This record gives sequence, structure tokens and C-alpha cells, in this order.
Amino acid sequence: ATWKKTYGFHPLAAWCANTGECLAMLLRTGSAGSNTVADHLRVLRDALAQVPGQSTAKILVRVDGAGA
Repeated sequence: ATWKKTYGFHPLAAWCANTGECLAMLLRTGSAGSNTVADHLRVLRDALAQVPGQSTAKILVRVDGAGA
């Protein structure tokens, strides 16, 4: 817990490596687990929806160790 006795946020984000822009972000409660597959899929789905159609031919998705 923080000094305010709260847990803050445990965010998930998706970034475009080519442009550096944020494609999707999900602010979850601080008690949310790091391996919640439903949350990872939601962020991935939202991020892919932001990519223009002509750019979807080659997409590489990487996650950090917490999303393994």
C-alpha cells in the first residue's frame, strides 16, 4: 500500500515502436494481478484496432516478463 493506504494503479499499455505513440492503455486497480490474460487480450485488441489496415501485414507483439 502507498503512504495514503491505497494501492494506486497497475497499468497495462501498448506502444508503437515505430512512432513511439501509445496505442492503448488500461488503468487497473493496484491489486490486479500481472498475469491476468483477459486484461492483456483487451489491451492487445484495443491496440490492434488503432493500427491502420495497410500496416497490419507484419505485426510483432512483445510483452514484458510479467505478461509471460
